[in-house]
Amino acid sequence: MAATFLLPFLLLLLPFASSDKNMPPMSDTDALLWLKESFSNAANLSSWTPSNSSAPCAWHGVVCFNGIVTGLRLSGMGLTGAIDVDALSHFKGLRTVSFSGNSFAGPMPAFQRLGALKSIYISRNRFYGPVPDDFFARMTHLKKLWLDGNAFSGPIPSSLSNANNLMELHLEGNDFSGELPHSVPRLLSSFNASYNNLDGVVPDSFKKFDASAFDHNPYLCYEKQIDTPCKRPQVALTPSVKFTMLFILLTILAAAVVIASKTFKKNRVSVFEVIGVDSYKVRASEMLSGKKEWSKKGGSGGGDGLFGLQDLMKAAAEVMGSGGLGSAYKAVMRSGAAVVVKRMRDMNRVGKETFDVEMRRLGRLRHPNVLPPLAYHYRREEKLLVYEYIPKGSLLYVLHGDRGMDHAALDWPTRLKIARGIARGASYLHSELSTVAVPHGNLKSGNVLLAPDFEPLLVDYGFLPFLNPSQASAAMFAYKSPETLRSRHVSPKSDVYCLGILLLELLTGKFPCQYLHNAKGGTDLIMWANTAAAEGGDIAELLDPAIVVKAAVEDMRKLMRVGVDCVEPDPERRPGMREVAERIEELAAAAATRAVQPPQPVANTHAAYVLEGVGERSARRARSIGERSARRNDDDSSFAIS
Repeated sequence: MAATFLLPFLLLLLPFASSDKNMPPMSDTDALLWLKESFSNAANLSSWTPSNSSAPCAWHGVVCFNGIVTGLRLSGMGLTGAIDVDALSHFKGLRTVSFSGNSFAGPMPAFQRLGALKSIYISRNRFYGPVPDDFFARMTHLKKLWLDGNAFSGPIPSSLSNANNLMELHLEGNDFSGELPHSVPRLLSSFNASYNNLDGVVPDSFKKFDASAFDHNPYLCYEKQIDTPCKRPQVALTPSVKFTMLFILLTILAAAVVIASKTFKKNRVSVFEVIGVDSYKVRASEMLSGKKEWSKKGGSGGGDGLFGLQDLMKAAAEVMGSGGLGSAYKAVMRSGAAVVVKRMRDMNRVGKETFDVEMRRLGRLRHPNVLPPLAYHYRREEKLLVYEYIPKGSLLYVLHGDRGMDHAALDWPTRLKIARGIARGASYLHSELSTVAVPHGNLKSGNVLLAPDFEPLLVDYGFLPFLNPSQASAAMFAYKSPETLRSRHVSPKSDVYCLGILLLELLTGKFPCQYLHNAKGGTDLIMWANTAAAEGGDIAELLDPAIVVKAAVEDMRKLMRVGVDCVEPDPERRPGMREVAERIEELAAAAATRAVQPPQPVANTHAAYVLEGVGERSARRARSIGERSARRNDDDSSFAIS
């Protein structure tokens, strides 16, 4: 992306296409191939080829009724690029489009041109900018709209109030601002606008929804209160404008430093407090080629390339998304080096002096499995944190969203390596941040990045001292541990609980329902594992068939046992983080030194499980448990990454 920080904002001003092109008649096959051409990284659409003699209705992700294309289910396929609405407009019977869990970016696609659509699912992408106010005026058939987990900004379109058939509306995890519409569609039964920047008082028409649907909007009041501000103290700016203006301000400050000081060093401006700079001495070529040696030392290898504010100001920028703690932007320097700038909204518990001390403490951490911040900027309203950009992305994305080469590489040795690295990093944090009530606080697969060699890197740790209790309970995963839900008490054992879910997630390949803000979607891995074990079944039944090799099943079973021990409801009966790390180290060491025969995949059949000692009845029961827990509408699910 060759834009500067200002360019994404300018792009938002471009008008949307408002009229259909005069398209020549074409076949469904040609229209699907046309749509595919607008995608990047479309390896998972291998059936979409001119040489495929099958009818388009047999192609992956294409839904038909009586030979007519009525839906496209392309969620979680690692797609990037654009969504060509011209190609979609060929399908006159199209009623559902699902592009959730991909990496599409840019303004809202022009779906308003497809007036017959009933369901739109574009959750968990990187769409950004305002949605035109009249966007939904002609979409009279629309029933389900899921925009959550993007970076949409500006007011919620008032035209949604006139969508009389709308039943589901999910806007959570964006940057929508302003007030809620005064009226609600009469059929609306599922609604969520949490984790935005809305203000005002929730209108009475929206009071039929639980207060949790409006959580984490600092100036939005469910009920008007005398001592709580329900309006911003100043005119609200869209996040894109706000972010741009902040950096313009920093540029002015930097210029003042240049004028005032003869000793100003070129390319090194201290408006950003730089911390842990040794970890950023990386040549751009090393960063882009993935040649850094993450496994040998904390941080990155030697060389030149320290960044400064001037470099950051000239960087190309890309919105990566938003989550419970704020928004993230990727910035690419002219040298080719890349960083991630996180804009944190709710770190308001401490003043600047304490914030400086705590951030420098985090910046001094050195461990192969911990990614420290490089720099930060303090403002009362928000803070900017700078991290190194890790191209492969998060474990959550590679395990559940990407279906390309990275996902295929998640065999058993790689997953064991990831589990060991996560435990090592978490144990280190528990040692170095022992004075913090819960040293990580937000341990989940979305906060585990993967280096080029799949070595895990923990991020978003140690933030608890910066957050007020109400903010922490809403945004940090440790607050979902059983003891916290019972008594609002967190401890280092809360991190152990989170690690247990991570281990079960790695072993089963299932997305945990515990990551969601509601009970809709995902798999209850804790219930699944505990029920299978309690009913006498072999927990090996729960393993992801993609990693099962006969020679390693016993090791997988042992790691599953560690995970189950970590999610023990009573924190006193859970092992400590150091003990967990030691158990996984022993398991990994034994697996590495054991002389094994070339692995033979174990087929995912009843006979294979019988060979592993699983009775037919318990196997069928465990499968039934998992299927019931995981069953959900493919297009209705959503999850937030923070």
